[in-house]
Amino acid sequence: MVATGVHILLSLALISVLRRPGRAEPYLVGALAAAVPDSDTFVFRPLVDSGYAGGVLWAHRGLTHSLLGGIVVIALLSSVGPRRPAAIGFGSHVGFDFLSGGVRLLAPFDRTLYGLSFDWLLLNALTSAFAVTVILGGLIGRKYGLETGTRSDTAEPILEWFR
Repeated sequence: MVATGVHILLSLALISVLRRPGRAEPYLVGALAAAVPDSDTFVFRPLVDSGYAGGVLWAHRGLTHSLLGGIVVIALLSSVGPRRPAAIGFGSHVGFDFLSGGVRLLAPFDRTLYGLSFDWLLLNALTSAFAVTVILGGLIGRKYGLETGTRSDTAEPILEWFR
């Protein structure tokens, strides 16, 4: 099982690489979108335990990890923030869970579990290391005013950074 914190870290890193927003709102929307699919563990479980819901759709990695669930989450979060970071957050969550055991992508129309089964502990460690490196690199770059996307033919900007 992938930790929810790792899902959030991964979405923040991907948003910072793919979008490079200058404000906090896209990061918040992306983090919420990355956390929402795992809400099935505490929202649906009481319904299943009390007999109000049953079956694989209400289990973990069921309806909340599907494309239909993604459309609903992205639409709801788009009403309070930007759509693309919401899609990046949700997509990174589902993609990561796809690699670590599978998801029911086409629920409720198809109950098949699609995915691969890599070691979740190794995936957590590697993804956390990647995400923290990207996030810290971006923060250090902003602190020292390093511009991204500019090309320099001299080593002067890099040497200036080390001073």
